[in-house]
Amino acid sequence: MGYSKDVYEEADKIIRERRNKALREADMRKRTFFISYPEAEKLEQELSSTLSKVTKAMVRGTTDLKTALEKLREENLHTQEKLKGIYDSADISENDLEPKFTCKACEDKGNIDGRMCRCYRQLLKETACDKLNKLSPFKLSDFDTFSLDYYNNQKASGESISERERMQKYFEYCKKYAKSFCSSSKNILMRGNTGLGKTHLSLAVAKVVTEKGYGVVYCSTPEIISEIEKEHFGKSTDNGTLEMLKECDLLVLDDLGTEFHTSFTKTTAYNLINSRLIHRKPTIISTNLELEELEELYSGRLVSRLMGEYVIMNFAGTDIRQIKRLQKYK
Repeated sequence: MGYSKDVYEEADKIIRERRNKALREADMRKRTFFISYPEAEKLEQELSSTLSKVTKAMVRGTTDLKTALEKLREENLHTQEKLKGIYDSADISENDLEPKFTCKACEDKGNIDGRMCRCYRQLLKETACDKLNKLSPFKLSDFDTFSLDYYNNQKASGESISERERMQKYFEYCKKYAKSFCSSSKNILMRGNTGLGKTHLSLAVAKVVTEKGYGVVYCSTPEIISEIEKEHFGKSTDNGTLEMLKECDLLVLDDLGTEFHTSFTKTTAYNLINSRLIHRKPTIISTNLELEELEELYSGRLVSRLMGEYVIMNFAGTDIRQIKRLQKYK
């Protein structure tokens, strides 16, 4: 998939810093060790000079090269044994002094024999997610700050449960969903009027899932559709946003249906949701619209897929923002 230039630059910077840090820390450990065991440093230098000795023997054209190489091998083994004895006396192993790379496969180089390492692919993904999330209010919402006190605890006429009981069920479901999130988790559609807690709960889920190490993208539907449109028509230097939205581990689309409606935006929204369904990528959608309004706006196909493959949560209650404002003046 494609990423913008700045995503690659940021990933390259991070991978370089990882490698340099591992090398610096290893160098410091060795320096500290050699201060206490100077003999070990001499033996290390002897081992390092083995290759140059072999090269010199070959260049000089030693009469019995085989014998000369065997002698060097024996000297090398003897040096290694002496060095191991020092390590044993210090109660450490040679590996303890080696660099502790984040990725052992590529040693934090980002590639293996010219092929992109898995760690670098993951870093690109995380960097792109961070870039898209830089303006999102992740830190403003979590499960601990979600209060059920704003919901009516009285059963309305014809209802089997109260608003608070319904929201309690949704709250517990979202907590469990976030805690047990995996690549095969279900999709969720949160619908209801403004100010009922849809954004709060979806952000709380996103926060926990992000902390578990997954690539999560939270975005306002109008803003992200606008960004995709700019990229599509060449009005932005970045690219790859749509692919990032399709590929991330969890996508949270807030305020679906409030974007500016054109044939392009409608098609883009539908294709994004449909693509994630096809590839079994979990998505959380919040909307203020009724299912009938979504059908009229997009298509019957989309609503059919939402009803068949999403856990639908119909939020109920009174606008919490208005309740909070009224409480300030009491």
